[in-house]
Amino acid sequence: MFCPSCGSEQIEVTNSRPTNKGTQIWRRRKCLKCEFVFTTHEKIDLAHITVVKKSGKRVKYVGAKLYSSIYHAVVGEKKLDRGSAGIVAVGIFDKVEERLILSKEKWVTTEKIANLILTTMKKVNMGSWLRYLAFFKVDGKKAGEKTIKKYLSAT
Repeated sequence: MFCPSCGSEQIEVTNSRPTNKGTQIWRRRKCLKCEFVFTTHEKIDLAHITVVKKSGKRVKYVGAKLYSSIYHAVVGEKKLDRGSAGIVAVGIFDKVEERLILSKEKWVTTEKIANLILTTMKKVNMGSWLRYLAFFKVDGKKAGEKTIKKYLSAT
């Protein structure tokens, strides 16, 4: 790590705390050369997780794709502007990633990820939940109505 002020590699950690239920670490750092104090937030890298698609294809987990799908479902909410939708989407995203970390699995299906999102989203925002459900599950009108009824009765 380099000091953002002077570029020195002589950095000391002065304070450290776990955050977000232990999935991230907050650290206060100090440069020993120029005495500049700064904060870093360290997050667990989930690149070790393999996602199994519906087709059977296996790809590396990419958090940006997960966030994008959540954001697009949330941004359609009429009472939220884009900034507020981003904050709501980050909250849902963090909870889903936390559950992926706690599961300790090396591979996960897109179906399981979608169910984690739906479970979390239903508690936070019902309109976004319905949009995400329609995007992920619905193939036709009849199938869509059946799927929505199934999810509404499940929880």
